[in-house]
Amino acid sequence: MMSIKALVFAQTEVIVPPSNRSVSSLEKNLLFYADKRYKVTQSGSVSLSLPTLFDGQFFPFYSTVGINPQNPYVILIEDIPDYDAQEGTWIGLTTRYYMPTKFKIEVYDVFGGVNQWRTIADVNNNAAWHYMAKISPGNIRPSKIRFTIYNTNDTQNRLGISELFYIQPEVTKAYDGLMVQYNKDGNVGIGTDSPMAKLAVDGNILAKEIKVKTDITVPDYVFEPDYELNSLDYIADYVRTNKHLPEIPSAKEIKKDGLDLAEMNLLLLKKVEELTLHAIENEKKRNELEAKVSKLEQLLTK
Repeated sequence: MMSIKALVFAQTEVIVPPSNRSVSSLEKNLLFYADKRYKVTQSGSVSLSLPTLFDGQFFPFYSTVGINPQNPYVILIEDIPDYDAQEGTWIGLTTRYYMPTKFKIEVYDVFGGVNQWRTIADVNNNAAWHYMAKISPGNIRPSKIRFTIYNTNDTQNRLGISELFYIQPEVTKAYDGLMVQYNKDGNVGIGTDSPMAKLAVDGNILAKEIKVKTDITVPDYVFEPDYELNSLDYIADYVRTNKHLPEIPSAKEIKKDGLDLAEMNLLLLKKVEELTLHAIENEKKRNELEAKVSKLEQLLTK
């Protein structure tokens, strides 16, 4: 009798400490572009470039002077989305040179209205180019993060930081709020949390070329012999009454529903074609009138 052995794979979790050498683990970083999304302030005896600390590029920024340990460097991040630690979150920093050796990482806990600072890490002898501490699962709900740095491994106590991070695996979608948002219908939003179309952009779009494919009929039918062209008198009466051209949406409709570029471009093309037909007809009448005038002049001369 043949025996069958079943292989059982258990789920394990692991996180790679972020650094300029790692290729993963920051996609759940809640602090991407924190300087633009939240309230970020720095104080103390040195100053760093805030955008550099949150751009995910791992390009370090170094202070030009050393930290005075009696006036340590403090960076405070406020108004971050406050969620429970759930199954654990990670918080830390990374650099290349002038690494922090003595520092403290704290979070402001608002779980259950406790509203108090909790120390996540109090480090005196860090020897690595990056540091990461885990906020253990449990009743901690950070709404603020504070990094306080006293000493570095530089002889002049200068400070270098590449990135500050707060990794929240159960809350943050990959690159949340920075690139795109997806919804259950498969719609993609840039700059909006609620995309109402397959691609919704709340902001400007810069492109070298845009092509629109549409099922709307191109209005070449205007040049067919049986096309009924509205008279200019009809158009004049319509404009006086409605304050916009026939078939063209009003300003109120565009404000409410937006502007369909494909439809509007084809409607405008149709109006150009109709104007062309009017111009051709008027040119024909003008030529006929000039011919009649010329004949009259000849008769008067005789």
